[in-house]
Amino acid sequence: MNRHTKKTILRVFGIVSIQLFLTACGLFHNDIEEVNNDPKATEMLLKSAGLSVDSADEALSKAEKAKQDGKLDLAQLYYVKAYEFEPKNVLVLQKMTDLYVQLGKNELAEVSLKLILDQQPKNLKVLEQYGLLLLKNRKYAMAKAALEQVVAKQKSWSAYNGLGIIANVQGDFPLAEALFKKADVISPNSPEILNNVGFALYSAYRFPEALAYYSKALQINPNFKKAIYNYALLQARLGKYDVAYDAFVRVSSEIEANNNLGYIAMDRGDYKKANNYLQEAIRLSPEFYKKANENLKRLEILEKRSHESNH
Repeated sequence: MNRHTKKTILRVFGIVSIQLFLTACGLFHNDIEEVNNDPKATEMLLKSAGLSVDSADEALSKAEKAKQDGKLDLAQLYYVKAYEFEPKNVLVLQKMTDLYVQLGKNELAEVSLKLILDQQPKNLKVLEQYGLLLLKNRKYAMAKAALEQVVAKQKSWSAYNGLGIIANVQGDFPLAEALFKKADVISPNSPEILNNVGFALYSAYRFPEALAYYSKALQINPNFKKAIYNYALLQARLGKYDVAYDAFVRVSSEIEANNNLGYIAMDRGDYKKANNYLQEAIRLSPEFYKKANENLKRLEILEKRSHESNH
């Protein structure tokens, strides 16, 4: 790795954590920029804060201690220091990845995983983690390429499941169904996978088949929120509004349940039902529920068009 590449990577890893620390110290934005662009200034800052370390092992040890104490931003700084000492240390990069994921800093986690893969391109475990993280970051083409490499070498339910999600997002519902079912063969009776098969079928308007998968998922885990929500959507699409309402209120507010039912009823052409549900959503939250008002306005337009077309 050349000096320029290492400096760029350090800036990517270090900028967020240093900004967080500086904010806590009450420094200004100009100070942040100066530190980010001047390694000596960064080192001085770390020393003044008592964060100076002499080796990667010492930095890792202090990072682990900070994590145990719940000081995650401090742990992040120590990991950055460990990386400075040993930029090719896979253990450091993996621990940085895990912490970034824990902190919800997925872009940084993505960078650290890519650095591991640069050294270990055949590490399927890391490649799969990288692909699933790319999927989470909605980088579908890159995620697909990574996960396809995984399933070409080994059977992995999570890789097939990730590929199924990408296919579903891209509108290829038959492929999504096939991929989810491959995942189901490897990891049978997983509520998550069963729910995903159901959603692919629902997206293809194969409602009775979708209902069977949602029902099976809920038999295994009656409290699985995603499956409950999707089950409610499906029941509403079938016109079973009371059943759908009972399911919706298990995982959302009465306001959201009424708005959802109003929207679906409107889409089905059940304008009277739609009006009742949307009016109820507005009654429950007249000041704050913007969506219901927007849907009600749309309903008025559709009702007017329907009336005009019948005369």
